[in-house]
Amino acid sequence: MLGKKALKILTIAATPFFSDRGGHMRIYNEAKYLQKLGAEVRLCTYHIGENTEGLDIVRIKGAKSYKKTSPGFSWGKIWLDLKLLFLVRREIINFHPDAIHAHLYEGLAIGYLAKKLSFSKIPIVFDLQGDLEEEFRSYNKKNSLAQKFFVWFSRVVINWADKIVISSENVIIWTSDVQIIKDGIDVDLFHNSPKLSKDEAEKIEKIKEWAGDSRLLVYIGGLSDNKGVGELLESFSKVRPFPFPAVRREIPQGQTLKKSWKLLLGGFGEDEDKYKKYIAENNLEDSVCFAGKVKYFSLPHFLALADAAIDPKSGSTESSGKLMNLMASGLPIICFENEFNRARLKEKGLYMDNFGDLKSILENIEPLSKIDYDLENFSEEEETQKLLAIFRQLLKKNENTSHKNRKSA
Repeated sequence: MLGKKALKILTIAATPFFSDRGGHMRIYNEAKYLQKLGAEVRLCTYHIGENTEGLDIVRIKGAKSYKKTSPGFSWGKIWLDLKLLFLVRREIINFHPDAIHAHLYEGLAIGYLAKKLSFSKIPIVFDLQGDLEEEFRSYNKKNSLAQKFFVWFSRVVINWADKIVISSENVIIWTSDVQIIKDGIDVDLFHNSPKLSKDEAEKIEKIKEWAGDSRLLVYIGGLSDNKGVGELLESFSKVRPFPFPAVRREIPQGQTLKKSWKLLLGGFGEDEDKYKKYIAENNLEDSVCFAGKVKYFSLPHFLALADAAIDPKSGSTESSGKLMNLMASGLPIICFENEFNRARLKEKGLYMDNFGDLKSILENIEPLSKIDYDLENFSEEEETQKLLAIFRQLLKKNENTSHKNRKSA
């Protein structure tokens, strides 16, 4: 019976979905590929965020004063989560899901309480992307009271899940009953990238004009110190300009050798204004450009401008969806050597021990380089098949338990 019917999955995203952030990319891709594999998915989320084509999204109402889309804790989220709780309860009753797919600790708590309020026994799969304590250190350092309470609460809530999946081997967790569902590569995005809007097309043309005859190093992600962006800016200001070494390969006819490096930063975040001030004070406007918010669905177009990419974050308990997208683009990738990066890039990564290595790495990147990364084991569809199998196992377990209870009654 379970093998024949399409599963109905209620996804809970206690966040302003979709907001062009790493965690949101995972939520989107898992929901999208669950649908491609035959599941019926309905996603419950906040009132703000962009609707994405192909997903059935249901939003809370009546919370117009809350407009924060950046990551991190806010006391205002408690009111939103309460409204989301009653929305999820309503959808459990009306949608009749077979299972709940909860993202973030708030999503798990909401799913569990809504399930109890609707007298349902549907299983909950908790999708954990990172450590809550690290998140507070990264985005809410000064809010120690909230950190102490919610870190404690997270260790209680995690026991409410029927199954826990984590995004990478980096994730710190207090239980051994977990399964890794890696961030995969959305091949659809790179093979059939949507057409750019007029504004985005104009932005790209301006970036090309600014870049001129220079090679472009690109970072697209959150603009905050915890992502390593501040140190990247300081290091880049010290290594430019410098001459290229002798060219070791022939340049194709009709193309010219670009003479220096410039840095393109795309994204948004809490330290963006601080970085812009640093650029202005150090007269770096000709060497560093802020592209502003880069829409996830336009990412391939912006990566196509670049000659190399960088992920400047030195270490984390989170996965890195951006690394997978950089691999799909075939760009040379500069990053720190850690277990996560090494497992994916292997010997093809350009590894830094510290930012002092940036200059020598840039000097030795061949013009027009494209890297053939091993993408075979990073299919989003294959990872989502594992996730779908977990849902089916839980439903089979519930069915067997119900059958035993009926026999013993």
